[in-house]
Amino acid sequence: MKKKIISILLLCAILFSSLCLFVNAQEDEVVCTNVADVMNYVIISKKNTVPMRIIPAVLEKDGEQRDVYFISMLGVKGNREQVNSVKNLVPAAFNKDNSYSAFAVETILRNVPKGSALVFGCHSLGGMVAQHIRANRDLIENYEIVNVLTAGSPLILVKEETEGDLVRLADKNDIIPLLSPATFTNLSKQIKSACRENGGYTMDPDGAHNLSYMRADVWGEYDALGCRGGSAVLRFDLSDMALYGEID
Repeated sequence: MKKKIISILLLCAILFSSLCLFVNAQEDEVVCTNVADVMNYVIISKKNTVPMRIIPAVLEKDGEQRDVYFISMLGVKGNREQVNSVKNLVPAAFNKDNSYSAFAVETILRNVPKGSALVFGCHSLGGMVAQHIRANRDLIENYEIVNVLTAGSPLILVKEETEGDLVRLADKNDIIPLLSPATFTNLSKQIKSACRENGGYTMDPDGAHNLSYMRADVWGEYDALGCRGGSAVLRFDLSDMALYGEID
């Protein structure tokens, strides 16, 4: 009888442990069906000041799946000594090399297997830098840049040959997407090249820049790659996430 009770208790313990592992796995899994899901991960998930995060992911599109590396690049946040600080705003706007772009290229080359497909999700300054490095020869020669999704980022006039689709999201009340030379040299392209929606932040430019892009009621019709009415979905596990560039 005693052995039977012990066996039952052990079985219960095993079942409980399995349940806990299952629950934790479910909590770590992220499924991005639209750009609001993507930006909730990019802007506010767990480590919201770290410049770059790289995570293996699965991209589902038009009934097909492929392995990609999802690279998120944050805007101005955190320690002023980090690469995502205000010191890189001007060079990024003028499509010039800067410490953020150099760090991003080096980080990818060191940590992402050559030949991988890359998908970028970026906010503000991060999106400016991502536009710049999609013309980087080392990245183009070693990877397939599939898509660069930016939110709240102005158009950067890149004269060099680039790779991958560029999708820009710009809330109609967000002034940051206008802060680059393209506004003065090619205003029509600056405005028309962006997907524009109104989050209702008429008197709140900070909300338009930092909150709008995370709202499914505003951006839910755009899939995970930023295509309106598209089918792209990104799936990844947060336990696989690697953080780069944060300074204590």
